[in-house]
Amino acid sequence: MDSLVLRPMAPQDLHAVLDLQSRGYPPPLHDSEAAFLSRMALAPGLNLTAWSKSGLAGYLVSHPWAAGDPPPVDALLAAGTPAECWYVHDLSVAQAARGLGLARTLLSAGRDAARALGLARSELIAVEGAAPFWIRQGWRPPQAVSQALAAKVAGYGPAAVFMTREELGDL
Repeated sequence: MDSLVLRPMAPQDLHAVLDLQSRGYPPPLHDSEAAFLSRMALAPGLNLTAWSKSGLAGYLVSHPWAAGDPPPVDALLAAGTPAECWYVHDLSVAQAARGLGLARTLLSAGRDAARALGLARSELIAVEGAAPFWIRQGWRPPQAVSQALAAKVAGYGPAAVFMTREELGDL
């Protein structure tokens, strides 16, 4: 694959981003254009795209958020929620770019931007059997989750797993 260019996600990227999302996730996990735009407005530096000469190679959607309170799929986000953690909402890599370390590159860039905002820990919901990938990146399921959190996680599908990373050290 040719060289990659990382840059903040922009509104003109959304056609390609939504296309990649549709190839990587089942419809119940799809976010709308409005949901992407709300995340981009909330945290421009935490939403990244990676481009090759052939098009979009991958993207990262993340934002500051309240700990233990992940937003539902396709939620429109607004400023005002306490920024207690770096919430990694979506990481997607095109089939042609897999195996090149792009996921780690996107996560490292996102992590650096999150640390620059003063965020020291991270949360996410691993979907569709992705928990082993996230464990390799340093996230872990907590010992226990509240019933309210378990109900939110269930909205991401039966294989969804809530995970945390207590320190944003090296990836």
